[in-house]
Amino acid sequence: MEWVVEVEGLVKEFNGRRVLHDVTFHVGRSEVFGLLGPNGAGKTTTIRILLGLLEPTLGKALVLGERLSESRELRGRVGVVLESDGLFSQLTAYENLEFYARVYGLKSAVERDKRIREVLELVGLYEARSVRVGYFSRGMRRRLALARALLHSPDVLFLDEPTLGLDVEGQALVRDLVTRLSREEGVTVLYTSHNLNEVEKVCSRIALLVGGRIVASGTVESLVSEFSKPLVEVYFTSTGEALKVAKYIRRLNYVVECWCDGKSVTILVESNSDIPKLIDVLARSGFKVVEARRVERRLEEVYLELVRKN
Repeated sequence: MEWVVEVEGLVKEFNGRRVLHDVTFHVGRSEVFGLLGPNGAGKTTTIRILLGLLEPTLGKALVLGERLSESRELRGRVGVVLESDGLFSQLTAYENLEFYARVYGLKSAVERDKRIREVLELVGLYEARSVRVGYFSRGMRRRLALARALLHSPDVLFLDEPTLGLDVEGQALVRDLVTRLSREEGVTVLYTSHNLNEVEKVCSRIALLVGGRIVASGTVESLVSEFSKPLVEVYFTSTGEALKVAKYIRRLNYVVECWCDGKSVTILVESNSDIPKLIDVLARSGFKVVEARRVERRLEEVYLELVRKN
């Protein structure tokens, strides 16, 4: 695979304190890659190094084979949405994009107008083009920041919490847009978000950064399979019986954790082979199992488990 973003052995220290420890990951062309982690994990520092805004202490951080800090031409092929949206509140949405279109080198007034209309329509803000940005909601500013990042048709997009402050409709718009850019226009996207349901929908692969270290990486499916233990819900005839079961099975060495919710008991076990063994033990012990079903694990559960461990 052709790597568009290459991070290898990346180390960053501030005043002798190491905040990135040998961080390594690669992002392929047309891929939407999720860089995840709790606040303070090192995500923003990593992105700022890739963008050439910070110098690494050690290691390599390349975009399209070069360091962004050393190539003006390359910077023109990258779009960025960071926490600070870079918008001017006293200007209208159109005037903001007109300013940035000039910065990005769109010299023809006709070309600028055409492209500004296109990106405003993409993010659902064309009808608000003449409104001053100071009157925009946080979600509208976020969408306009995305439009700004797309003005010059970049090859690579860095999106740091792109749906922050957006309503459900706005989140869906951004997800669909990112997916379309990747699949139809070949744009490579490095995506950070705390919304893990969103990450599951848009990212082909992810890396989890905790305490400045990559603790897991791969596809969502592979990580859920590798790091999550099987979960099963068992239903009984009464809440009282469910409480007795929860107390009884805690002594079984293959039961990791269990909790009650009304007439059901949710049980975390060590392996898939433990599920039929558990049901058999309950039946032979005289408990009346009404229903038992395997619960599909989600990325959010794996994420929380890995963050707690690390």
